[in-house]
Amino acid sequence: MATTLVPPTRPPRSPKAILGQSMFFVFALAMIGLVSLRLLTSRPVNAPSEAEVPDHIAWRTDLAGALEESKKTGKLVLVDFSAGWCPPCRQMKHDAWPDPRVGQRVAGGYVPVLLDADNPASSAPGKRYDIQTIPAVLVLDSSGSVVRQAGFMSADELVSFLGR
Repeated sequence: MATTLVPPTRPPRSPKAILGQSMFFVFALAMIGLVSLRLLTSRPVNAPSEAEVPDHIAWRTDLAGALEESKKTGKLVLVDFSAGWCPPCRQMKHDAWPDPRVGQRVAGGYVPVLLDADNPASSAPGKRYDIQTIPAVLVLDSSGSVVRQAGFMSADELVSFLGR
C-alpha cells in the first residue's frame, strides 16, 4: 500500500491581513520612488542653481561674427560646444568657466563663442569641426582653423589650456 504525502495546509488568510500586506508594499514602493526622485533631481547643498552661476565671460553665439571680430582684433576665437543636459558641460559651467583666472585669460586674448549642441544653428559648426563628444573646447585662428582643442577640463586645466 502506497502512502501519499499531503502537504500541510495553511489556514486561509483573512481579507484584512491581505489588505494590510498590500498597503505595506504600496507604501514601501511609494517611499522608494520618492527617495529615488529626490536623489535624481537634487543638487549638492552648496551648488548654485543655473541662474546663480556667475559668468564673467561675454559669450557670443554667432561663430561667423566671432571670426570676423577675430580678424579685426587679432584675438583667437574660443569655442565651447556644450549642452544643458550634459553633466561634464554643467560641471565646467559651474566650476571652470566662472573661475576668475579663466575669465581674465578669455578677456585678454579670445573672442568667446558658446554653441549649444542641441541648437540646429550649431549643426554646421559641429559638422565642420567634427564634434563627436561634448564638452568640446576649441581655439580657432581668424580663418577658422583649429589651433588646439580639448574636452572636459577643470579650472586649472582650462587656465593652462588658455595660457598657451
